[in-house]
Amino acid sequence: MKKLPALASLAVGILLLSGCSQASTLAACGQVAAQAVQVTGVIESVSSPTPEAAQAALDEVKKVAENIRGVDGPEEFVTLRDSWTTSIDAFVAEGEKAITGDAAGMDAASTQLRTATDAMVAYCTP
Repeated sequence: MKKLPALASLAVGILLLSGCSQASTLAACGQVAAQAVQVTGVIESVSSPTPEAAQAALDEVKKVAENIRGVDGPEEFVTLRDSWTTSIDAFVAEGEKAITGDAAGMDAASTQLRTATDAMVAYCTP
């Protein structure tokens, strides 16, 4: 079982060297898969009963957005990535407002973030 990640990395490397356009998609998607799971978890954490825990969740998702912005790939991937990071930024802004007592935009921001995350996951799922 320990050889599977190494084999997957080797396969992606071979595809990259061969110039296959699917290889760049695989490499880009591999870099964001775990972060999509992390974002999904953070959406629920922001409704935490303590402002400190909610802020920690927002800080975590900000870091995810920073990491995602650095991932390059095919044009369609980049479009989805940009949409996703924009929705993360909006979610963080609304989350910070919610911590101070103004939760009016939180539902819409959560829905937008879920939609953008689902689109990224769908694109990256073979």
